[in-house]
Amino acid sequence: MKTLDEAVSSKRTFVVPEKILVATDLEDTEYLLPHAMAQARACGSALTLVHVIPPGQAVPLDASAIPYLDVAEMKQEAEQTLQRLAEKAQANGIECDIVVTEGNPRERIATLAREMNAGRVIAGTHGRRHLKKLLLGSVAHEILRSAQVPVCTIGPHAHEASSFGAPRKILHPVSLCAGYEGSARMAMEMAQFYRADIVLLHVLSRSVQNQPDADRVVEWTKSEIRRIVPDEAELWTHTAAQVEIGDVVEEVLNVATEMSADLIVLGVNADVSFWPIHGDDTVYSIIAQAKVPVLSIRHTTGTVM
Repeated sequence: MKTLDEAVSSKRTFVVPEKILVATDLEDTEYLLPHAMAQARACGSALTLVHVIPPGQAVPLDASAIPYLDVAEMKQEAEQTLQRLAEKAQANGIECDIVVTEGNPRERIATLAREMNAGRVIAGTHGRRHLKKLLLGSVAHEILRSAQVPVCTIGPHAHEASSFGAPRKILHPVSLCAGYEGSARMAMEMAQFYRADIVLLHVLSRSVQNQPDADRVVEWTKSEIRRIVPDEAELWTHTAAQVEIGDVVEEVLNVATEMSADLIVLGVNADVSFWPIHGDDTVYSIIAQAKVPVLSIRHTTGTVM
């Protein structure tokens, strides 16, 4: 059980991390590094660029290429690549170091994040040359399961506005499942820190439309969302409670586009479920298709957040 002081410190670390771990497969750096640098500048954070070589990785992703068997040489080339990127960050006034290691990416990244006391992990969703291959399925998705800190996933199509690092409009889909209050408060604290507008969104099933009291269900849902908004919120941001009816993924992405969101904040459970009736597929699909960075925060129960 955390003390109140520890909980406050933990919250601030999540919202304004002192250290950010950037997990890269070296094919996503073209779009990943600008966002990582922007977030570091916005939070005053130090970056650690991490590349993990999986056991037995002897061939490149392109099966037609010549097999690449020398892991030691792979490690050297990876270090050279990351060092060039680190120097670019340092030239922009950002403290940055590198780590190249071998092992299971999920385990190594989670361990490194814990050892370096990182407040956030940033990972790409696709390799630059392999946009049809969702890396989330093998690495970043597993990081979501194991990392104890927020994971910011960034796709190659994230729009330029979000590369400023300081979001101006935040979308937080509210699942209303166990633990949702904690991630909602975290999202609102981010909005407070950045003076950003925030929309708290819940998506009801289409079956609600067939109910005679559909309007009452919508209004009750809005009131339930508003219940977690602190009274003083109007002093520092514009907070809106919104309820839509339809497919969860479709509505979240549509609302993000309509409001020109800079960031989507998701609250996920330990098993990476998000919406009770959808489970894994929902968080996976939102992250895979989002055109803005997605910050996933794991719900915790039984402790002070």
